[in-house]
Amino acid sequence: MKLRRRLVAVCLLLALEAAAFALLVTESVTGAIVAAGLTCVSLWLHLVLHECGHLVVAKLLGLPVVAVRIAPFNGWRNEVSVRPSPSTAALPLRMVLFYLGGPLANLSAATALVVASGYTGTALTRLTLLGAAFVGALLALTNLVPGRATRSDGQNLLRWLRAPAAAREGLGAGYYQEEVVRALRAVARVAGDVHRVGIQARAGSDPLLALAAYQQRLSTAHTQSAELVEEAERLAALARASSTDPATAAAIGQMLSVQFGLWYLYAAVVTGSPVARREVREISELAGIAARTQPHAFSARIAMSLAHLLNQRPEDARSLLLDVRPGTEPADLCAVALLLRAAAESYLGNHADADHLLRAAGGDYPQLAQLVAAIRAADPAPPLFAPLRVAGT
Repeated sequence: MKLRRRLVAVCLLLALEAAAFALLVTESVTGAIVAAGLTCVSLWLHLVLHECGHLVVAKLLGLPVVAVRIAPFNGWRNEVSVRPSPSTAALPLRMVLFYLGGPLANLSAATALVVASGYTGTALTRLTLLGAAFVGALLALTNLVPGRATRSDGQNLLRWLRAPAAAREGLGAGYYQEEVVRALRAVARVAGDVHRVGIQARAGSDPLLALAAYQQRLSTAHTQSAELVEEAERLAALARASSTDPATAAAIGQMLSVQFGLWYLYAAVVTGSPVARREVREISELAGIAARTQPHAFSARIAMSLAHLLNQRPEDARSLLLDVRPGTEPADLCAVALLLRAAAESYLGNHADADHLLRAAGGDYPQLAQLVAAIRAADPAPPLFAPLRVAGT
């Protein structure tokens, strides 16, 4: 964003210089105004061309385009968003070409403008074309400079060039985070209905406000940041506190046990990092807080099922979700429940039942479904928690 602001300042300065030079060459105030105006207009045209370059490359390479925003006159929020599968063939090369598409479009246009300027006979036209070419080249080079902004073409190029495997894993983790957030929204809706009376009785309580603030921050998070983990630890302490309203404590317990339970499952299966027993015990404790308040609530059963699964008790995880059928409301939690039961069936060796449940869950949670399919395909199934260390070993 700072780079683009600097680009605007440079382009405005260039427009003033073009106006001054045009005034000197043509001795015409009108010509000077025209030169300055066309130089400024070329910036907006190059911005549109930049995003069109990304869009064309995405279409040519078969990258799924999910959003196109081209609004150069409205806050500089221009982007083309793609959503490729992490397993796409030659994905690093495709992503590199995609991020190069915008700058290359600007550089190509700048080259064409320079060539065209050589075929014009008037000084004013030549000056205008060269100014527009300079703006296009400057926009391309500015976007190729790596910066802290995640939308910077240069930053994304560097990420896919330096560590393509990590970038691919990060892509999958980002999609999984979206599914976790979607599941947590469903949990929050159900928990709000189940515990409405108790929560409204203490609508001004600090734990409830802390939970609401955490849910808000979580909804915009792309990864499990250290700040979110620290805040979750403070929420967990509030859930255990005797002064916290039981309904609020249950809502916190469900939220944290589902959130971290799903991520621990991902870590154990996808990245091969089994969870420490201490963390499994904490998930079980938080899920237990919810289960004691509303043992038959759908969201509380999902939380406890996750705790049993992580504790390598698939029979108990399965038993809590036996009555869940496709079409059960709410649909989001139904899909999560079916997939967790499929994971439990996989650990129990009931592969036919696991396959049936995977199909029944539908396609709303593709990353979680792939995770469960990985458990189903593994032989033996991956361990979910790390074994205790024996003293002296």
